Amino acid sequence: MYSPYLRTILVLCIAGLYGSCTTAEKTKPTEGTALQHDAAYQDYLYQYSVIDALLSGVYDGNLSVGALREKGTLGVGGFNRLDGELYMDKGEVYKIRYDGSVHKVSDTAKIPIAFVKHFQADTTFTLVQKEMGYEKFKVRLQSFLNENEMYAIRISGTFPKVLARAPAPAGKPYPPLAEHLKEHQYGFGLEHTRGTGVGFYLPAFMGKVNIPGFHFHYLSEEKRSGGHVLDFVADSLYVEIDRASGFVVRSPDDEDFRRADLQKDRKAEVEEIE
Repeated sequence: MYSPYLRTILVLCIAGLYGSCTTAEKTKPTEGTALQHDAAYQDYLYQYSVIDALLSGVYDGNLSVGALREKGTLGVGGFNRLDGELYMDKGEVYKIRYDGSVHKVSDTAKIPIAFVKHFQADTTFTLVQKEMGYEKFKVRLQSFLNENEMYAIRISGTFPKVLARAPAPAGKPYPPLAEHLKEHQYGFGLEHTRGTGVGFYLPAFMGKVNIPGFHFHYLSEEKRSGGHVLDFVADSLYVEIDRASGFVVRSPDDEDFRRADLQKDRKAEVEEIE
């Protein structure tokens, strides 16, 4: 149909449209550009790594707590080797360990996964119900939310009971998360504490990168107890909700993440650990 000469020109044109065969070195953005980029995502959920990587056993990351604090003021996550639960509120970061102890964390600590947001509530209210359990609370809170949107949430009040957990550190070779937690998670039955839960509601379509539904970490007011929330009872809770405009995911820059099996369907594992 075309002469050899025209075919050569077409091939060159197509190559030009879809990219060349050479690689160009990435240039580091200027400081001003980086600041503008960050400002554009101030109302986004920022997350480091994805939940399926953690489920598959990627327990070490190279992001520091100091770098994470630049991305949000409220959030949840974990620490390298699964050494405790990460709790962030008002920019302060705490570690809740398997022995129940609470520690303020330095900016040099490293994390394998975290979800944070610059928190600015756009909806606040008080939920009142005698002996309101966690499941009832989630049903009531859901009525204020759109199931297809993302929200950062803070809840505070007096809790007659909180059932929380934290994992013990893992040893290499790291097993899948569900397997590790079967023998190395520790529960805390907290009674008559006043404190704050921080976390997120995320839609089902985020299931491959995060945990759909509700996910909260708790810290008592005196900062002596807390953990990943499994259940609670409260009579009155002050609720603050911040709708996110979107989300940004940063992939860990290491071989463990590159080798992780992220194709497997891990929905059942998420349900088991939650």
